[in-house]
Amino acid sequence: MNCHTMTRLHRLLLATLALLLVTANPADALQQDKSDRTTPHTKAKARNKPGLKSLAPKPIPLDQAKQRARMLHDIYESTLLSMHRHYFEPGKQQPIPSRAMEDVFYTGKRRWGVTARWLAVSAQAMNIDHKPRTPFEKAAVRQLISGKKTHEEVRDGIYRMAAPIVLFANCIRCHTTRNKRPIAGIVLSLPVTTD
Repeated sequence: MNCHTMTRLHRLLLATLALLLVTANPADALQQDKSDRTTPHTKAKARNKPGLKSLAPKPIPLDQAKQRARMLHDIYESTLLSMHRHYFEPGKQQPIPSRAMEDVFYTGKRRWGVTARWLAVSAQAMNIDHKPRTPFEKAAVRQLISGKKTHEEVRDGIYRMAAPIVLFANCIRCHTTRNKRPIAGIVLSLPVTTD
């Protein structure tokens, strides 16, 4: 496997991890756990690895844990199958990672009712379909560019959340930009009950 393929797989896995963290429980994933479970040793390790913050949720009821486990299983399995289908067939042209991830998006929508969509934020869009279309998405781009970690709304029984995806050096080779810290985004939409 060449270096270019490994880079694509690495980006695919990072995108999948971001998707899993956000869709597992958007409210919990967006707040850093500040409980007493951290020790001086783990705090020191976290300081040495910028950007790696614990998103571990507090204990949840068993029925919710089972549902999350089933969803995570489906997403991990879909990601693994997508990687093998797109990157390990000899002679097959390899798609860009965001395209390969659309297979995972399909599983999330079909099995869990979670709609996911890439969003061009502060780097060149590789696909014009990723440009913001709706007022929510346009507002999300403004918020994410300003440094906000999420942009959310609940409208017509749908919870929408946009969150950033930081583009690293390997990404910038294609997503050319003048920004120091270019970001893309992902928009997740889930049906909710409103009280």
